[in-house]
This record gives sequence, C-alpha cells and structure tokens, in this order.
Amino acid sequence: MFPAAGSHSLPLCGLVLLAVLLQSVLFAVTYVYFTNEIKQLHENYIRNNIACLVDEDLRDVSQTADIGDVDEKEDPCWAVKTHLQILIRKILMSNYGRDITSVIREKVAQLPPLAAAGKQAYSGQLIAAHVTGSNGKAKSSLQRPLNAKYNGHKITEWTENAPSFFSNIRIHSGEMLIQKSGLYYIYAQTYFRHQDTEEAKVKQLVQYVYKVTTRYTDPLVLMKNVKTTCWSQSAEYGLHSIYQGGVFQLYEDDRIFVTVSDISIIDMDEKATFWGAFLVN
Repeated sequence: MFPAAGSHSLPLCGLVLLAVLLQSVLFAVTYVYFTNEIKQLHENYIRNNIACLVDEDLRDVSQTADIGDVDEKEDPCWAVKTHLQILIRKILMSNYGRDITSVIREKVAQLPPLAAAGKQAYSGQLIAAHVTGSNGKAKSSLQRPLNAKYNGHKITEWTENAPSFFSNIRIHSGEMLIQKSGLYYIYAQTYFRHQDTEEAKVKQLVQYVYKVTTRYTDPLVLMKNVKTTCWSQSAEYGLHSIYQGGVFQLYEDDRIFVTVSDISIIDMDEKATFWGAFLVN
C-alpha cells in the first residue's frame, strides 16, 4: 500500500516556515547590530571632531594652513582643524579681500576705548548740592527781617565743608542759586532739640521750603510740613525732626531756601539738619 498523498506535506511546510523564521531573526539581529555599530562610529566621529576644536587652540585663521607643518599620522585632529581653517579663511577673503589684518585694525580703531565709552554713556554734567548743618546751635538771636515776605526764620548757618558738596549749584546767604533750568528734586530735614522750662510742653513745629524767582515779586512756598508735638516732662530734651521732599520746575537764577517756625530750637547737627537738590531732567 502507498502512503497518503498529504502525510509528509505538514512536516515539510513546518520546516520551511521554521527556516524562514530563523532567517528573519538572523537578519533582524544583524541589522540591529550593524545599526548600533554605525551609530557609535558616528557619535565617536562627532565627539572626536568637537574635542579637536575644544581641547586645543586653533592656529591663526588669517594664515594659510601649511600641510607640511603637521604629521597627519601623529595628529588625528589635523584634518578637522585644517578644513575648518580653510573654510574660515575663504569666508573672510570673500567678505574683506586679501588684506584681512588691515581691515581688522581699521574696525578696532573705530571702536571707542572702554573708559571713553563709559564717559559717553552720560555726557551731561552732575548738577546737585547737599548742604549740612554746622554742628552747633542756630542763631537764636537772629531777628526776622521786617520786610521779609516769607513765614518763619531763614536758616543761614549751613556749612560748605564736607559732607556738604556742590556741583553746578552755588549757595549764598543760606540760599541755593540754580544755574540750569529743569526739574529738580528738593529735600530738607530740620532737627528740633529743646529743653523746655516752661509749663507748656506743646510745640507747633513748621518747616518751609521757599523759591525766589524773577517771575514773581514775593517768594513762593514750594513745601510746608507742620507737626504738633507734646514732649514728656520727664525727658531732659524734647527731640523731633521734620523731613519733606518733592520735584519742582526751577529756572536759571531761581533761589531756594529753608525756614522754620522757631529757629531758637534748631540743632544744626550735620547728620540731622540738612537739605539739598539735584537735577532730575
């Protein structure tokens, strides 16, 4: 008897499928292996090229590379640096011509020195003044002029010694003379120190900042600060200070000064009684 026609077909088909499967797996493994190898070679190539540019200094890019200067076998970075050097030189030559050195010197000569550049950043002159007390008592015997058209007593005991300073602003008879028109920030502080022997311990303290201008006959009040204080009878001294400041338009030849309601109790301590002004715009 002969075997059935399909008795060997199933094992044969299985062997074929197994061979195809093994061949596919081998191809996939081979593809993955060589892909990783190529990737690693590519990364090593890039890493080595970057290392050639980072770890070592390039020669002068304005000079032509001399192949005889370097042994290619001993320096693996030679080709990378040489090709980059030639490329940079071609770009410079196309933009500036052959005399690159003279062009660079000309460009550098056009740049201002660092110190000069710092000065050019602010070309305007400093316009400011800060005036302090003379470290003593204000003149309590100073009488207010009969024809004075301002309130209080003008303080004139300002010192021109340090820490006072003047820059394009002058002071005369307790008045600042403005030499340039503009917006000024004006500030003032007065220090009241009083040993009261009277029964009344309540004091009204007033500080004024005035402006004298040719545009008006009488002085104009720029600022006024008023405080009512009550000093303790157990305290040896009554101490208080008033500060005020603001921005005002001043013109050339204007004058400003400070007055207080009672000059007899003003202490001219340079750290506590002072005033000043500076140009804002």
